[in-house]
Amino acid sequence: CTADAVRIEHRVAGADANPYLVMASVLAGVHHGLVNKVEPGAPVEGNSYEQHEQSLPNNLRDALRELDDNPVMAKYIDPKYIDIFVACKESELEEFEHSISDLEYNWYLHTV
Repeated sequence: CTADAVRIEHRVAGADANPYLVMASVLAGVHHGLVNKVEPGAPVEGNSYEQHEQSLPNNLRDALRELDDNPVMAKYIDPKYIDIFVACKESELEEFEHSISDLEYNWYLHTV
């Protein structure tokens, strides 16, 4: 990394994420880090999946819980919006968890 080749790389958000909320969240994190002089740690080289313990939630329910309890994000995104967003996503998640996919139906129908 040189002064002429500085960049931010973000590979976490999925294709189903709202791109505006992703950008707002990334920029909020960058701003928070710069203003509060948060030490970012050493750059990661190679395959980071093999080098570090998991630091981000790996499912929607845990991610929503962390967002709902995050005082930093509440400074950048209106807490009322966060409450509504979390409630909507929890409702979607409940609906998803109670539905039976065609694959599950076919697998278990033929197993029984």
